[in-house]
Amino acid sequence: MSRDLIVHFHNEETLRNLERTAEALGITVAELAEAALEIATLGVNAEGRAKRISEKLAAYGPEDLDRDIREFARSEVTFQDPLQSRLVDTRMVDNQDPYDIGALFARRVERG
Repeated sequence: MSRDLIVHFHNEETLRNLERTAEALGITVAELAEAALEIATLGVNAEGRAKRISEKLAAYGPEDLDRDIREFARSEVTFQDPLQSRLVDTRMVDNQDPYDIGALFARRVERG
């Protein structure tokens, strides 16, 4: 759905700056203005979310921390961890991984 929005600039320099910037970016002034409005909207939304998070953190007290620690400890022994790690045999990495990605995460284990 496309809707029109007419913008009147009180400062002629602002419009000229938009035109120069849009030209440098290879887009229309309308596309640049739309992107700027989207960024401004995201900023306002992010500011509101950050404020709400800050308020929640300010209300977080020692009893909440104790409860969360107990709940975390309980879940560690109650539920099986879905992510299981294993050592990689680095001698086999080259045969199994043609792009050598696994070698970035493997570490050699020295014996003896």
